[in-house]
Amino acid sequence: MLIIFYNFFIILFYIPYIFLILFRRFIKKEHEKKYKEKIFSSNFKRPEGFLFWFHVASIGEFKSILPVIDFYLKQNIKNNFLITTVTLSSFKELEKKYGSNNRVYHQFLPYDFKFLINDFFKNWRPNIVSFVDSEIWPNFILKIKEEKLPFILLNARITKKSFIRWNILGKLSNKIFESFSLCISSNKDTSDYLKILGAQNIKFFGNIKFCSVLENKTEESEQFKKISNKKIWCAVSTHAGEENFCGKVHNIIKKSEKKIVTIIIPRHIHRIEGIFSVLKDFGFNVQIKNENESIDNSADIVLVNYYGAVSKYLKYFKQIFVGKSMLKKFENTGGQNPIDAAKMGCHIYHGPYVYNFKEIYRYLDESKLSEEIKNPENLANKLIENFKLDLQSDSEKIKKLNIYSNKIFDNVINEYNKFIK
Repeated sequence: MLIIFYNFFIILFYIPYIFLILFRRFIKKEHEKKYKEKIFSSNFKRPEGFLFWFHVASIGEFKSILPVIDFYLKQNIKNNFLITTVTLSSFKELEKKYGSNNRVYHQFLPYDFKFLINDFFKNWRPNIVSFVDSEIWPNFILKIKEEKLPFILLNARITKKSFIRWNILGKLSNKIFESFSLCISSNKDTSDYLKILGAQNIKFFGNIKFCSVLENKTEESEQFKKISNKKIWCAVSTHAGEENFCGKVHNIIKKSEKKIVTIIIPRHIHRIEGIFSVLKDFGFNVQIKNENESIDNSADIVLVNYYGAVSKYLKYFKQIFVGKSMLKKFENTGGQNPIDAAKMGCHIYHGPYVYNFKEIYRYLDESKLSEEIKNPENLANKLIENFKLDLQSDSEKIKKLNIYSNKIFDNVINEYNKFIK
């Protein structure tokens, strides 16, 4: 009965959804041509050979599956990949990575409408399907079950809030979650939730984001020459309110370390002018740094004003604060991915609100690669202490992290191989 109601609303909202996508195309939030793939029938020619279909929502999920894709691309030249995404940014990321690879295909995921789904399967006829993270689309899932395809929920993540919603749906939830051939969960809480919701084959090895390959990006060291004689720490992926926190930390450190530079890389650079105003109110000399610009020797705080900077900067800073973790408002949504920083040997500080990455932080905290801080004084004192120790990367801890990452990856591949003939 519930699936009938669901499909009633899918039909009811189909026309409004078309207008929404057209509007988003007009404001350049959708691809100029490929937007049609979301709302109309598409005509694609399936490649010959074995076809993996991975569905991801956004950039983070896409990056998490790259090691799996690359492994199977190398394993057999007859392996092909269809990647469906939702966001324009994830498509652009895919284009950067696989744009010239004729064995990797992309389509935006169609609306969860039966006639669009039937056309999709008529075109692609995948051999194995993987939905990543928390992407659950009932009609697609029931169609995959009908087609009797191996179906994996990879790096599954179900929050307490979403579990409560799914659990209310009772038999419909059971019907959906028992459709998966295998659920590889990203944390232990999700494993427990999946079992209650009716999933049958559940495995937990650790979060596959640990398996991510570091991007080979480095900022020209020339840009840091003017401040090479100073103590530097970096706050990355900061959200509104956390730059004020960073300003307080800088003020405390400056009482004992006169030559101190704080570098802030905000999560969303459209806030840069507002952040600048907040920090100027402290009386700091604040530099807004654009790409390829050098850091000013007189700057107290450097605001990085372009995307892609984090992976470039990690090489140069051994003490990193990772944002979206310090404020109470992030209690149920907090945390940003700290794995690249850990693999680069950075010592990571984070606040108490890391809900979305709590399993990852639990491992990093236990491995002494990260630690929780409570307030500006706490972080400032930790930074000063480690400045005096001239903190360096701990190769043994990084080696242990890589061993753990490889173990997760090997277990995931072993599970996939059970379904690949």
